[in-house]
Amino acid sequence: MMTPAQRREGRIGFTMLPVGIVLVAAAMIGSIAVFALALFHLATQDANWGWYVGWSVLALALGVRNLVRSLQTMAALDVGGTLVTIALSVGIVATYPGWWLS
Repeated sequence: MMTPAQRREGRIGFTMLPVGIVLVAAAMIGSIAVFALALFHLATQDANWGWYVGWSVLALALGVRNLVRSLQTMAALDVGGTLVTIALSVGIVATYPGWWLS
């Protein structure tokens, strides 16, 4: 027989699987897009290419971290890690040099 704490843990675990899948997909797609963007700016080398490549390297490092944490989210019940991963993803998008360089 399951205790109430085990039932609650089971419900949280059932919820964390789809959240982890969405985070893994977003991290994978984002990392591939950032890598392609870095290659594009290395090839074209426009006036601000250094900013874009620097941002891309940082975004790739954070993207790999987010991917690992997303995989861990699917296996654990750590909601706090999910919030940090989402905050870092928002930070990556918010600091994109294309928003403030013209």
